[in-house]
Amino acid sequence: MSGTPKAPQSIPLALFLDIDGTLVNKRQGPFAEDIAAIELARQQGHKVFLNTGRSMANIPPEMQNAAWVDGIIAGGGAQVALGGKTIYHTWVPEGVLCAACGLYLTGDKWIVFEGETDLYNIHLDREYAGMLTISREDDFRTKYAGAIISKITMGGYVTAEEEAVLGGAFDLFPQRGYSEGIIKGESKAKGMKMILEAVGIKRENSIAVGDSANDAEMIRYAGLGIAMGNGTDELKKIAGAITGDVGHGGVAQAITHWML
Repeated sequence: MSGTPKAPQSIPLALFLDIDGTLVNKRQGPFAEDIAAIELARQQGHKVFLNTGRSMANIPPEMQNAAWVDGIIAGGGAQVALGGKTIYHTWVPEGVLCAACGLYLTGDKWIVFEGETDLYNIHLDREYAGMLTISREDDFRTKYAGAIISKITMGGYVTAEEEAVLGGAFDLFPQRGYSEGIIKGESKAKGMKMILEAVGIKRENSIAVGDSANDAEMIRYAGLGIAMGNGTDELKKIAGAITGDVGHGGVAQAITHWML
């Protein structure tokens, strides 16, 4: 972390916000108190960006198109959009997708392949409107050929077998009851660097707020990295500050205290 940004209000700051565990608690949120603070920050000339492990297809349209969002880093850095236009994008090779399908179709663990426009799943027993089902190992070569997959999410913790198949293509992060696979070489910090260069804001004038393992790089990279009160102990150790919990004004408190 490069230090707390201390600047007059005339100098714009860039705020990067995680979604799950930060702006959203399970299926609740974003919360009115947080949005009000975000809108006030933007009125004072600051920029606000979503920085999430979710792929674009997994970000609700009302968040993607919200007036208070200046840009989005999705898929843990696999896709970067500014002003509604993608300025960077990478995706999972077809061969890796087929190998992952073969692995999960022969077991009982669920996996979701998160794409730019659609979500695909194996063994997911929960109902998600519009999610497509994988039934064959070669579905991404035939039925869903050309699908752009930015990230994967799997049930439970990663086993040695999963690590052997997926570890070469993904950095695997344990979460609370599930795991995430971010394309190797991509990160929330890398996405931040692209955004900051594009909008002309210095790194020391950036703030990042997150709660989990895949937020560590952006917390370290930001001028000020803030951990949510509900965040992991590991993230709190490397953060420059700690705010309140998700759903209890944590984001609003961070903005009020360190931006306004």
